[in-house]
Amino acid sequence: MILVVFVELLEAINTRAMVREFIDQPLKEEEKQLILESAIRAPTAGGNEQWYFIAVESKEYLEKLHNLLVDAQRLYFTNILKIPWSMEQIEKWEKKVEAGLYKAPFYVAVFTDLRSRFYMKADVEERWAEQSAAAAIENMLLAAHSMGIGGCWFGVPLLMEDKFYDLFKVKKEEMRLVAVLAFGYPKQKQPPRQRKKGLKEVVRSL
Repeated sequence: MILVVFVELLEAINTRAMVREFIDQPLKEEEKQLILESAIRAPTAGGNEQWYFIAVESKEYLEKLHNLLVDAQRLYFTNILKIPWSMEQIEKWEKKVEAGLYKAPFYVAVFTDLRSRFYMKADVEERWAEQSAAAAIENMLLAAHSMGIGGCWFGVPLLMEDKFYDLFKVKKEEMRLVAVLAFGYPKQKQPPRQRKKGLKEVVRSL
């Protein structure tokens, strides 16, 4: 039984891929609950659970968040990349956006919760809190994938984070945005992306 579970876990890790196109169908309540519950089962630095999650599922906020994600992604393509996208690439991407790219029935915004402090070194504490949040993100993505639900991790909100703080009505000095996750049933099966670097290039033994 243990071996079966282990194989299933490895399969989930090895087959998970980012999904950016979802069918227009809401997730079941129990699926959303399982995704969120998996987040708080992640490792957490010092056992302090300095994370906070905002689940977005109302029609009004789904639309507002989708529009902000598109704006942030456009900024990434045009102002952040060392080699910006061409107009042709942008126009092709915009057609995909019009067809529903990034539009999900369920989003989760992930924050570090710094309203309570536990350590003398604030900078280290904040990095530890981010590590906890990142572990929670991976748990949610794997939990979703194991249920046949696609997920996408958006880091681009950090490029215009003040607009996201305004949307979520969160005070930046209390909580720091880490990422926004999109979840939904995939439009099509997404194969995992091949890694550019093998283990020999990124691992050194001592």
